[in-house]
Amino acid sequence: MNSFLDRILSVQTDDEQLARRGRLLNAVILIMIVGDLLTFLNDIVFGLVRPEYLSAELMGFAGLGTLYWYTRRGHRWTPFVFVTFLAFFTPYAFQNDLERPHALVLAIPIVVVPLVASSWLSILVAAIEIIMVYALSTIRGGPFPNPLVVIFLGLLGVVSWLSSWTLENAFKEARRNASDLAETNRELQTNRVLLEARTHDLERESAYQAASAEVGRAATSILETGQLMEQVVELIRERFDLYYVGLFLVDESSKWAVLRAGTGQAGQAMLARGHQLQIGSGSMIGWSIANKQTRVALEVSQDTVRLATAELPDTRAEAALPLRSRGRVVGALTVQSAHPGVFDQDSIIVLQVMADQVAVAIDNARLFAESQAALEAARRAYGQLSHQAWTEMLRAQPNLGFIKNQRGVSRADNLWRPAMRTALQTGEPSLGDSNRTRLAIPIKIRDQVIGVIDAHKPEGAWTPEEIVLVESLTEQMGVALESARLYQDSQRRAAQERLIGEVTSRIRESLDIETVLKTTASEMRQALDLDNLVIRLATPGTDGASKPAQERT
Repeated sequence: MNSFLDRILSVQTDDEQLARRGRLLNAVILIMIVGDLLTFLNDIVFGLVRPEYLSAELMGFAGLGTLYWYTRRGHRWTPFVFVTFLAFFTPYAFQNDLERPHALVLAIPIVVVPLVASSWLSILVAAIEIIMVYALSTIRGGPFPNPLVVIFLGLLGVVSWLSSWTLENAFKEARRNASDLAETNRELQTNRVLLEARTHDLERESAYQAASAEVGRAATSILETGQLMEQVVELIRERFDLYYVGLFLVDESSKWAVLRAGTGQAGQAMLARGHQLQIGSGSMIGWSIANKQTRVALEVSQDTVRLATAELPDTRAEAALPLRSRGRVVGALTVQSAHPGVFDQDSIIVLQVMADQVAVAIDNARLFAESQAALEAARRAYGQLSHQAWTEMLRAQPNLGFIKNQRGVSRADNLWRPAMRTALQTGEPSLGDSNRTRLAIPIKIRDQVIGVIDAHKPEGAWTPEEIVLVESLTEQMGVALESARLYQDSQRRAAQERLIGEVTSRIRESLDIETVLKTTASEMRQALDLDNLVIRLATPGTDGASKPAQERT
């Protein structure tokens, strides 16, 4: 029902006040049309139709219908025509009853005016009606209307104008307030949208920073390259909600970028088949490594360089980021999404920072592995030298050992019990008897067994704590023995160098050949404690080889 009334009373205008007045005017016009129609039907039913009334009623239908049609279309003049019609028609219609009190029906146009037109017209309509009733009374020559009617009409016009003006001002104020409130709501809505967008940006930046921090922690805590790469690609894929992340490293030939880590089943499949890309312009990875720059494809179908991969059919956006460390590119990182246009400038900056962190970590891991290999080689070389030195020393002193008992300290020449031989051969502690009172601990220097400590308790078996204590003391003794050997070697080398210096200085005291030969023979025999020493000079032969003097031809 409401929708039907809205349709028949609606006005085609954007002016809210004009639309409101137009709807009220349409309602009044329709009421008058219905009343006129009922009167017409009543006259027909009861045979009261007069030609002059019939024409007036038809003209009324036509005039009211015309006003209704124009009012529906938002014309502003229709209320004024209607009010003018009421102002002149009402006094004329009741001209025979103007002296009676019920002539107050003249107040209807004054009351209707504020509903359908400007409020100031209430005074004008009241004035017109007062003039009309006096003019009609004068024309009829009849009595003038009741003064109360005239006073009532005038007061009603003023009161109607004041009340309508007050209501209109209140309505305008309410409308301004509503407009201000709507504007405030729009601003609040805009601020809410901006706040939500800013909150989203902050959350995204926070997620980026957290992801970067996690990558940094992994880069500084993991030294094994394979584990580092696998953890980094999974971390980036998870934190950035990506379809696929892969990490390529440049091979030794610097011609190919070889996949070293990839996420998901696609990554495992490509790793299994040894996926690699040529460095250059044949792919985004190759282009990124060759140019040392990031390459982004917001829509992969529009990138002429990108090389499609069968294992990744749903990729819509891709970015290739070079892995840069110490001025060189060690590889590249590919990040792919199933949604187009997801890689904005902020995300690319964060991803590139993480890629550089990973590159430095990979380079550090490589350098660490190389340093460990060099250190291990040095350890092996030093261990071999140490082993050779101890071997030579023990050959020179094969029965070096001591025994300490209640009688004191004495030489333990050629004393090798079964437990001692077992510890010497296995390099592990050995309990030599069934009572577990004898303990043999190998003496080790750089994993080389050079001797054995044989300890015997008068009673009671060796406990694990005691064995550990003896092993610790034996280890410290090994360190001390190695230090002592090194000190002896340094002292021996110092003595040799000092002796060489002294002999050389004496040899160089003379410039005579025979004197130099005699001095050399004497000093070398004395320094080396030799029985005799022969020095002979030979004549060079024609073939360049030296020969004794008696063999010359």
